[in-house]
Amino acid sequence: MYESVVFDVDGVLLRPHADHPDVYRDAVVTAFQSFDVTPPASDVEAFFGGASKSLDSMRQVCERHGVDFESFWPKRERESANLQRRMMERRERDLYDDCAVVATLAETHDLGLVSNNQHATVEFMVDHFGLDDHFETAYGRSPTIEGYRRTKPDTHYIERALEDLGTRSALYVGDSASDVVAAHRAGLDSAFVWRDHRNDYELSEEPTHEIDRLTQLADLVADG
Repeated sequence: MYESVVFDVDGVLLRPHADHPDVYRDAVVTAFQSFDVTPPASDVEAFFGGASKSLDSMRQVCERHGVDFESFWPKRERESANLQRRMMERRERDLYDDCAVVATLAETHDLGLVSNNQHATVEFMVDHFGLDDHFETAYGRSPTIEGYRRTKPDTHYIERALEDLGTRSALYVGDSASDVVAAHRAGLDSAFVWRDHRNDYELSEEPTHEIDRLTQLADLVADG
């Protein structure tokens, strides 16, 4: 039996935006406009699409436009967090229906959150959807370049969550290859959720468990 369950956020608890990932271009464009720069679409591509994007390619785009990358980065992070906050306020991003199982799991297990998204976005989600009482710890990436480097599959934030929870007996629940790799690097079992947006998705490592809905976790954590 696992003592704790640690969840990814995007695509696991929180539904993607209907226009994901295109909608996140707005945050990048707005950040550049604060420097009086309107980048072409080809340059914006370097910045959106999740934490797999290369920092070197993003830095090179900024250099081409005469923008200091270290100054640009916190603006980009702030704009992205603000954009996602508005999405949740307008219910353009909402919780999956099966997230109701979180309340049940919290009665018997200590729960945590570890996301590659901005920490401000994770904090807002927890507060906005009234999840504060269910999670003992929550981490998103800090709004710094180093914070981005430490996103999954790096284990940095997972290790911090485990330290807070005071256990190594934890199951990590995610919906991406980086989630599975990070869990295994941290010595944890993984549960991969096959959401609709993961049709035909390929995993680089086999997860410990595969589920279709979070409600399956109730039995899984008891049998783990």
